[in-house]
Amino acid sequence: MVDYNTNTKRGKGWVVWTIVKRVVLSLLIIIGLDFLTGMILIPENFSSFRTKHYYYHHGLLPNQDVRGQWGSLIYPVKTNSLGFMDSTVEKIPLASNNYRILILGDSHSEGVGVPYLNTFSGILARDLKPKGIEILNASCISYSPKIEYLKARYLIDKVGLKVNHIFVLIDISDLQNELVYDKFNPELDIHFLPDFMMHVERFLKAHSFIYYMASTIHDHKQQDEFLKTAKLFDKEGKEEEDNNTARLYAGFFDHFDDKTLLSDPQFHGVGEWYYNDNFKPLADKGIDMGEHYLELLKKLCDGNGIKLTISVHPWHPQVLIGDTHDYYVRRWQDFAHQNNIGFINLFPLFIDGENPVMVNKMYYIKDDNHWNEFGHRKVASFLEPLFLNEYYHDKDTR
Repeated sequence: MVDYNTNTKRGKGWVVWTIVKRVVLSLLIIIGLDFLTGMILIPENFSSFRTKHYYYHHGLLPNQDVRGQWGSLIYPVKTNSLGFMDSTVEKIPLASNNYRILILGDSHSEGVGVPYLNTFSGILARDLKPKGIEILNASCISYSPKIEYLKARYLIDKVGLKVNHIFVLIDISDLQNELVYDKFNPELDIHFLPDFMMHVERFLKAHSFIYYMASTIHDHKQQDEFLKTAKLFDKEGKEEEDNNTARLYAGFFDHFDDKTLLSDPQFHGVGEWYYNDNFKPLADKGIDMGEHYLELLKKLCDGNGIKLTISVHPWHPQVLIGDTHDYYVRRWQDFAHQNNIGFINLFPLFIDGENPVMVNKMYYIKDDNHWNEFGHRKVASFLEPLFLNEYYHDKDTR
């Protein structure tokens, strides 16, 4: 006899299991097609090597070998195991027998738009290594004294990196960045889940077409709102055409909510703040805030036996004005001398009697305040003998 009850029970279980298998199979097919579509349709991400950071706001991912973009320029990007710009992807030991100089700065010293080997830090790294000096470049776009202090503290206190000298490059964009980062507070300890989710998000954005499209729409909506409010790079308030540098810039304002300043086009022309009576008080405030964090960096260096040097370099407007020792330079020079910090003025490198319009064309990226390969070479040639003298002096006193 046939047990219809048993058969019926088996039938129900089989139906449920069949449905589960079909759902799982369908999901696997969808995921497979999604990732396959991603391989074909997701465009190259020229900012894939950049990342947010819980302690120092943002930086570069370690062990990257990709391409970056700055305006219309596409250039190779390599980072080492510490997440520093480098000529190769390599593991960097925390301590070294070489005399180590750690460079900290913003996009100028990161070297946007220029292959690392042709940046001033890449040239110095190549030329000084045989002489016992090791150059480490921890710079990143849109850094300023607050973020540079936090990164140095993280590298020294948390990572355990050993260096002999920290060299910080300061420029006029730091005035604005200090105001923008004022409300950023570093998390003292990272939690596993947020860090894990950040890795998952990065993976999905690079491989899942569905996630890529959803996140791109979301990101562009936020960026468009910011760009519309900020009227970036347009003193007349007209809409600016979309460009990757503007979107990168927009990404650093997540802690800044002063809509009045954001909507003022002159707020984004920070290179001219000191020559505008309305913005000069804001410029002074930016320097005051920067000085505070460099004082903290000085204490950190003194506590670890590290020499500290700061430098200043000009943007286009300052080159055109032609003053090698203007109010901005004097503020930082006086601060450095008062706090026993080394000081280097790079203004005379670019303001030396030559036609300032030609200087901007020769040493800067076209229509941009960042150095081209010739500008980087000029800076490297100036800094190399200074670093060598410092190294030999330190060697003699040991």
